[in-house]
Amino acid sequence: MAIEIKINKEINNYKENIFFGLTLRQFVCSAAAVAIAVGAYFVCVPILGEEAVSWICILCAVPMGAAGFIEYNGMHLEQLL
Repeated sequence: MAIEIKINKEINNYKENIFFGLTLRQFVCSAAAVAIAVGAYFVCVPILGEEAVSWICILCAVPMGAAGFIEYNGMHLEQLL
């Protein structure tokens, strides 16, 4: 006779939170998105106006920020692509 311990299936979905409730992957991708947006701002401000630069910063930062959060069927963005 063996002793059987039942464990909930949700235990496989556990992800360790590192900083501000984000996983390490989410935090690194968010920090990279901020760095990309700041870099795009300083590169484009002398050439374009403030409003155009703000849209360029958003468009440059969104893909990197999304890479940390998008997950479909257990696959991250780069695995999906």
